[in-house]
Amino acid sequence: MLPILEKNLQKEYTLLCLLDSEDRYFSCQELAAQLGLSERTVYKHLQNLINRLEKIPAAELTISRSAALGIHLQRASWLSIHSIYAEFAQKSLIYDFFHSIFLETTDTTTAFCLNHFVSTASLYRSLSPMRQTLTDFSLHLSASDMRLTGEEMQIRYFYNNFYLQIFRGYGWPFPGISRQLIMNTIDDILSSLDAHMNVNDKKHFSYWLAVIAQRISLHHSLPSPLPVNLGLNNEAYHACKSSIRRFFQRLHLTASDAECQFIFYLLHAFPFGMNIQQRLFAAARDVRGFDCLPLTATDHFLAVFARYFPQWIGMGSPSFRLKLHRLHFHGALLRGSSDLLERYPFLKSYAQNYPGFARNMHTLFAALSPHTCGQCFADERYLLPHYILLCSQSFDLTACEPAIKLALLTDYGPIYEEKIKKEIISRFRDDFHLQFVTTCQEYDILITNLPARIHTANTLTLAIHTAFNPREWHLLRQLLRQAQTAQLS
Repeated sequence: MLPILEKNLQKEYTLLCLLDSEDRYFSCQELAAQLGLSERTVYKHLQNLINRLEKIPAAELTISRSAALGIHLQRASWLSIHSIYAEFAQKSLIYDFFHSIFLETTDTTTAFCLNHFVSTASLYRSLSPMRQTLTDFSLHLSASDMRLTGEEMQIRYFYNNFYLQIFRGYGWPFPGISRQLIMNTIDDILSSLDAHMNVNDKKHFSYWLAVIAQRISLHHSLPSPLPVNLGLNNEAYHACKSSIRRFFQRLHLTASDAECQFIFYLLHAFPFGMNIQQRLFAAARDVRGFDCLPLTATDHFLAVFARYFPQWIGMGSPSFRLKLHRLHFHGALLRGSSDLLERYPFLKSYAQNYPGFARNMHTLFAALSPHTCGQCFADERYLLPHYILLCSQSFDLTACEPAIKLALLTDYGPIYEEKIKKEIISRFRDDFHLQFVTTCQEYDILITNLPARIHTANTLTLAIHTAFNPREWHLLRQLLRQAQTAQLS
């Protein structure tokens, strides 16, 4: 996530999220350990948090404290914790600073600091975490004169992410720009393409159009048309160009070719509906014969993909290719941080759970960029997490790992042994590539309920009592991980 909240606000929101993670009482010691804070500091943040939330009706959200039980958060099922984040963010000094830059309502940092009753030193300290994020977007902040510099497309991309993270498309932080007018424009564009878009995607797209309109109104326009090798000059573009032009006309803005192309391009580069992108990608296969760079990038990706994951070729759904197209249209022009790591814990643990897949995936990515369409693969920070998630949706990642061979030696009989096999596979198939063999074959782990001591130097053994209990399931997971590590060493 973009570091929009100041340090104390962020700690309070992290505390709120931790309390919301389970419907139970938390001890202060437990909260302090998980947050890496002292108990005294936790109590201070907790009191501040309670004070900030006091206007929320108790029926919707309440935090109770008990000397005997601990701290408990109770909230209505329909209440979104993100709405509290949005409220915190709008009270943030960082939000006010970047919002002022975007609207160009404050001329100097001195004036901003006077309006917000802070020193310039305090402001610069608050802005420090955002500087690395801006670097990820290839932007530079000159805090002394309230300026954000870099390519115009990157500035727009940053602000779209900035407002979308806070409001998720449901607030409207663009004074002077009619949201209804923008929503009407989206309907016009979709009608001209004979396509539809769900309500949430429309709201997200409306942020892009509002950011574009605001930047142009302040004379920050794109300097030149988009490169011809993006394949945007096609029948789909000509079908909706007049609708895009009317958007600028209604706002009394100049409708240059570059701006019209950019709006059309955004429909390719973000998940605004698979049905519309199917038509756009088909049109981008230019009938005049030249290659469309992002689509060529997908062809190249799939060719390299086949070298490292031959078992999956032909198994991917049509949506797999379409999603690759979208990623490569994004990569062709835009650079920026991805928030997938924060949103999907899977991305933080996949290398441990699927080391073979992780190794091949990183090697695959390194092999992409030398190609002539390498600019589509330049943004590893954005693309690699998306590739990993896309593969996890489309394929069985455990198939990339060496098979761990299990053998059963029990007196249960064949019917019950088959039941045990099914339960083991059901529990662990998402994390391990399992294969059952007989005791006459080589195996990695032996599972037995027999009273004799059966243990050899080259294999692992798990003795169970009558059926698996929680301890034995835990032990089996440890042995599976141990066998997996041994295979990869």
